[in-house]
Parts: sequence; C-alpha cells; structure tokens
Amino acid sequence: MAADRAGFVVIPAGDGWEPIEVGESATSVYRRGAVFAKCCDVAGVPALEGERDRVAWLAGTGLPGATVVDWLSSSEDGACLLTSAVPGVAGIDLPSWGWLGAMETLGRTLRELHSVPDCPFERPLESVVAAAEDVVRRGAVNPDFLTDEWRERTPESLLAQVVAESPYVASVAEPGVCHGDACLPNVFFDPLTLRVTGFIDVGRLGVADRYSDLALTTIQLYDVWSVDPTPFLTSYGLTDPDRRRLEFYRLLDPLTWG
Repeated sequence: MAADRAGFVVIPAGDGWEPIEVGESATSVYRRGAVFAKCCDVAGVPALEGERDRVAWLAGTGLPGATVVDWLSSSEDGACLLTSAVPGVAGIDLPSWGWLGAMETLGRTLRELHSVPDCPFERPLESVVAAAEDVVRRGAVNPDFLTDEWRERTPESLLAQVVAESPYVASVAEPGVCHGDACLPNVFFDPLTLRVTGFIDVGRLGVADRYSDLALTTIQLYDVWSVDPTPFLTSYGLTDPDRRRLEFYRLLDPLTWG
C-alpha cells in the first residue's frame, strides 16, 4: 500500500485503482475491476479490522455478499481492506419497475440474516445510545440526517427522547443478526431476478434488536422510493409492526453518526 502523507493510507499499491465516493464513511475507497479497497489512517484501524472480521464471518454463513481478498496494515500508515465486489445493482439505483419485487426479496433475505445463529458480534442498545450521547456531547450531529421536524429541536432534546424510550425498547427487543445500516445503498440486487445479491458496509453488523434494521429499511423505502413499505414488512413476516420501536430507531440512528 502507498501513502502520500504521513499517517494516512490513500491507495493500495498498483495501477488502475479508481476512487469511489462513499457517503458518510471515514475511509477512502477505491475500485479496480472486481475488487474494492477500503483504506484508513492509523486511528481507523480498529474499526476497519472489525469490518474485515464481519465480512469474513458473513461470507461463511452462506448468505450472498462480499469476501475478504486481502488485508494490508502498517503501524505508521494505517490499513487497507480488499474485498470482492458484490454483483448487481445497489437498491438506490434500482429502476422503479423492480421496487415491488425487490421489497419482497429484501424482506425474506433480511429475515434470513436476522435468523443466522452463533454470531460472534454484538451491538447492544446501551452501546448505541452511548455512541449517540458522545456525538451529541461533541456537537457533531449532522442536521442533514434529521427530518424537518427534528431540526426544529435541539440535539439534546432528541437524545433525551431516545433515553426516555430506551427502557421500553430494551424490554421488548427481539435479538437477531442485524446489518446495522440497512439502507438502500448497502443492499445489492440482481436487476433481472430482483434477488438480493449481497450486503455491503457491514461495519456495524452484530446481534441487536431486529427493529434497528427494520426501522432504517422502511424509512428508506418511504423516503427514497416513495413507496409504502408494507410489502417489505409482509415478506419479512411482520403484519403488525411495533410503530413505537420503528420511530425510536429512526430517531436514534442519525444521532450516532458524527
């Protein structure tokens, strides 16, 4: 791997790597053919190691997705995770004619993910709330992640609502292997069959309340595709969702990025 300034890996060694825009990630991402390279500085190594281990574990479950191709690390420059590309089209780029079928296959596949046994990774609610507390304390909440209604309130008041609701949510939690950021850019589909071809960006994967995934997916379907998410929930096997939990996780998630 190579770096153009001390302490930050910018690109793996070799020619032909093209930079990729990756939204909210704190890493630099490149692609060469069917391989992606995600690179970080020294401070980001523990998180990238965690993502590496999650990619490898998920690949061993039989669910479709990426595989670890290589891992490069340096005590001075940081690290670089190389993974295979997931075939297909990201959900955010899927044409409208496929949305209904995609919702149905996504519901079944997410339910399958949530049911995988013996996951070694955990993402307990108390740790996620603690992360939100840290983001709010640092004044790092991104207003672009909030609804118009939430932007009219202070981050502190939003966090207080989360903390007040946490005991109820914890008392009814249904643990499963959750993606942790189950948004449309992170799930890929075969553009013809509409089957799910894999999940990407699994750095937050771990055992958590299934509603933490369901909340993000349903609000994405509503906001991005402008569709009623009922077919997704029905395919998942949920005909009477807990609206209170959906709203809780929809509010909690944007407070954890920052």
